[in-house]
Amino acid sequence: LSLLILNKPFTPSAIAAIIKSLSSECIPGLMSVWETCDGRGYSNTLRSEIQMQLQDVVSALLGLVDHIPREAIAVQGLEGKREEILAATGQIWKTCDRMNQVAQMGIVGLAVEQVDAYHALVKDAVEELEAWDPDEEEESLFGGSSDSGMSGGGVKKASGDINGNAHQEHSDPAPPTLDGLEIHDLHAGKEGAVKVLKLIRMLYPALRKRRVSTFPVFDRTSALDAQPSEDQIAVLDQLLRHLQGFSDEADEVAGALYGGDVREVRRRLESLKRMAEGCVDEVKKGWTGEEDEFSAWSGKWVQRLKEAGL
Repeated sequence: LSLLILNKPFTPSAIAAIIKSLSSECIPGLMSVWETCDGRGYSNTLRSEIQMQLQDVVSALLGLVDHIPREAIAVQGLEGKREEILAATGQIWKTCDRMNQVAQMGIVGLAVEQVDAYHALVKDAVEELEAWDPDEEEESLFGGSSDSGMSGGGVKKASGDINGNAHQEHSDPAPPTLDGLEIHDLHAGKEGAVKVLKLIRMLYPALRKRRVSTFPVFDRTSALDAQPSEDQIAVLDQLLRHLQGFSDEADEVAGALYGGDVREVRRRLESLKRMAEGCVDEVKKGWTGEEDEFSAWSGKWVQRLKEAGL
């Protein structure tokens, strides 16, 4: 379609044939995929991914169609829109490639990809927190001497009588620490947050290996008794929501700490710990109800999590 739009001579009949094929075959076919992949049978994770890709490809396609000249005189201006037309075409190809990739990966591959992405976000949050120095934060806000007379405990000021004769000096109180907190509170907050988030970070590869990667694989050739149940699919969806929630909460913990709100850090860490314990409890046993290495490991992990924090 993009070649027909750009290349000369301009052939409306050929373009019309492609648009007819798109509207009667391609787009309805793509929409039927989304309708077939209902959340209960194929997971909300897969259904949401398909929906997002469909929206992208239709949006890019509409953008490409919008460049088709409506009048003969408009054909002369197409050369100036060449980059826009090629960009829209590239977006369509990129989205279609992604849809093919998702089809090849299936539910398990897509879930593993998402777990790795959430894991990377938590790792980044931990590394940033470890590199953050509350002392430097305080110095950037309050510290350092300057030409204005800042020295040690405060600003020295001269007071005098109405004739301007100075007769004494006094010092203002030293500026408070970040949000009125003692600096050791920030250090304690950082230490507690890093301990909890490191344990959360540790959970991702364990769940990836022992639960996500072991989820029953199925496709159109699978026998009915080999397909996962709706309950199993619901548990997988919930597991992925938890893992996304951990990464979101890690950002909130870091933000509260950078803002000097140790009370909020404590509240969010406790909430995160409860969420993590609930997540582990839901998948403590394997997909067929048996206990395995993760079952034993998770009990020790939960105990360590309870001991961590502020």
